[in-house]
Amino acid sequence: MELEARTWLDRYPVPLMVTSFTLDESVLPLSPVRPIDHLIACLDDDSKAVLSWKLVADAELPAVALDRGFLKRIFSNVPFKTEREMREAADKQFAALRVGWWLVFFWALVVALIVAVLEWWSDLLGLVVLIYAFVKATIQALRLTGHLPKSNRDREKEAEESKMRHHHYHCERNPEAFELLKLENFRREAIEKTKSEAAALKAKQPLSSTDG
Repeated sequence: MELEARTWLDRYPVPLMVTSFTLDESVLPLSPVRPIDHLIACLDDDSKAVLSWKLVADAELPAVALDRGFLKRIFSNVPFKTEREMREAADKQFAALRVGWWLVFFWALVVALIVAVLEWWSDLLGLVVLIYAFVKATIQALRLTGHLPKSNRDREKEAEESKMRHHHYHCERNPEAFELLKLENFRREAIEKTKSEAAALKAKQPLSSTDG
């Protein structure tokens, strides 16, 4: 953690806090070797790293920590969005959602109304719709009575619903175990995420940094 702090201070000379985490994203306890689990690092007036294993008040930090102009210069190579850009992006997203809402409104009401008018206006269309409804009802009745085999999609859907009911039944029977199972699943997901991120960072490191 101290090496990591010095590395980041060399890159971005602003106060920072370093915290280590376990694979499941829990804070790594350092009580056996350090008074707290977090490291505060900053540069003194001589540009030397000052590492503190204690919580430091804002008044004790260098003034550059709150200097917006200085921070913008230091982090100029870090991608960012201004408040105006974020507001404009939100407005565009809202406009797209509004267009989508009108499309749904048009399809659900206007198109349905047109179909209803056409059904009333055209006896032929009404007859086609009626025949289609009878065919659908007949097929459904044959499937329910076992005279017509169910489609693969229907069988898969029933199997999935049966599995869900089975799981729900046992979760209701033992909610404490279900909560433990959820926590264990979250922990495993966190571990897999941490391993993936670590592997990605390791792959980006120069070969010379891995020697020895």
